[in-house]
Amino acid sequence: MNAEQCCGPIDALLVGLGKRLKKLPIGIVEIMLWGIVLLCGCLLGGPVGIGTLISTFGAGLVMQLVYMLIHFEPRNLHHQDLLKTVEILSGIK
Repeated sequence: MNAEQCCGPIDALLVGLGKRLKKLPIGIVEIMLWGIVLLCGCLLGGPVGIGTLISTFGAGLVMQLVYMLIHFEPRNLHHQDLLKTVEILSGIK
């Protein structure tokens, strides 16, 4: 994410939601995102166990802690698209 290359769909959604919900810590935004995924899984009849709950709530908390330790804020990133990346790597201007 820090290289500002094209990020995956989950990371892009996380950064996009984080930019819209600026008052919430990014870890809480991730917990909300995974909570919605968990709810959809429950509604579709998927099993929910203790590991599912731990990963849903624990991942966001651990991510928030790590981001605080390394002083990283994903909301400040400006990702470039694939064509710009290819242009930079190939040296074409």
